[in-house]
Amino acid sequence: MRDIAGGGSPERPPRRRLRTGFSTGTAMTAAARAALRTILTGRAPSWVAVRLPIGYYLPVPTTIALQGERVAHAVVIKDAGDDPDVTHKASVETRLTVAWANPKNAMFHEAAAGGFQEPATSAHLILAAGSGVGVVTKPGLPVPVGEPAVNPTPRAMLVQNLAEELDRSADSETFFREETWHPYETEDPWESDGPSVRLPLVLSVPVPPSFTIHVEVSVAQGEELARRTLNPRLGIVGGLSILGTTGLVKPLSHEAYEETILAALHVARAAGCTTVVLSTGGKSEKLARSVLADEPLEAFVQVADFFAFAVRHAAQMGFAQIVHSVFFGKAVKMACGLASTHAHKAAMDFRALVRCGERAGAPQDLLDPVSRANTARHALQILMKAKAHAVVQEVAREAVRHSRRFAQKEGLRVRLLLFHDDGTLLADFKDSNGIEDPAVHGEIHDP
Repeated sequence: MRDIAGGGSPERPPRRRLRTGFSTGTAMTAAARAALRTILTGRAPSWVAVRLPIGYYLPVPTTIALQGERVAHAVVIKDAGDDPDVTHKASVETRLTVAWANPKNAMFHEAAAGGFQEPATSAHLILAAGSGVGVVTKPGLPVPVGEPAVNPTPRAMLVQNLAEELDRSADSETFFREETWHPYETEDPWESDGPSVRLPLVLSVPVPPSFTIHVEVSVAQGEELARRTLNPRLGIVGGLSILGTTGLVKPLSHEAYEETILAALHVARAAGCTTVVLSTGGKSEKLARSVLADEPLEAFVQVADFFAFAVRHAAQMGFAQIVHSVFFGKAVKMACGLASTHAHKAAMDFRALVRCGERAGAPQDLLDPVSRANTARHALQILMKAKAHAVVQEVAREAVRHSRRFAQKEGLRVRLLLFHDDGTLLADFKDSNGIEDPAVHGEIHDP
């Protein structure tokens, strides 16, 4: 049989390589950076290079919808690549305004004396939720209640990119010359009806006193798109969340990801590994490596939400031990016996968590608020505040039981490392062929 370019056979054509896209956080940042560049230079860019959290730059096409002396509106069309993302092709818009106080104006001195503004050259970014961007209304999310549903990484990316734009622009010095200030700049002309958050802006270039960049982010039809997500159940109202941890969207087709998992498992076996460490992502893998420092790099496999698939194939390949590295939310879904722990495929079922609590002997006055928790993060906060370590231990035990059920292999050792979001090890649970190891059974650490 002759070889076919890219793999495959005459009967089976080679697969097309799936295209990576960029996150809503990258879209927001690109639009804001393009708007700021337009204000600084007076020229509208057709694209900007966005610095991603993973360290390199991504060129993103941009459109300037409105251009003024101190204000600009920019639009970016979200491109999720080949990922089935509900926000693919969504229009992400930022309305960006710059403002500062004129130190010659009496109003500024009055405000500074009254403590309303800082008289020094402080710089801030005010981020507001516009149309189609959600607002957090329930606890348990990484963003506080009342703030725009823009996650920490996109916030940091926005701040870094706008600071970099100011620091690197050759036009900044001319733009901030005192003789270019106008009377209306003694007051802040920016208005927004949406909730906002104030973020510090660290700059290396000198800027006028109380310099502020206002960014209002909007997503066209965001409220309608959000109905196709878990946002309403999580208490994010009014629209979508602005997400992204790497700035990129990698295509998560089941076939492609399963092939990746299988390839990684094969590499581990070829390297002579007898233990395989299944993590749900980069952060949980890093934490597992800190605990399992003696395991070779090949033993660590990121399996995302493919819990049952990864366990079943790891068992079939003959590994002597499977170690899971997870955070609490994934552990609860594993304890539910779900084959996939993806958020869109399996909403959090707190009944399983309550059953774990009942087996652990937790009182009803603790289980009632747990059953009404907004998220797994929120439920864990309730449990840790009550020092209900036995409930967390029971979740780990039940997750391991279901892992063994999916593996269906005698003699297999299963271990689960359960981490808090801050990286603290909450539980280290070992089970050898259904027999719990008393040396490490339910080892719980206070975060």
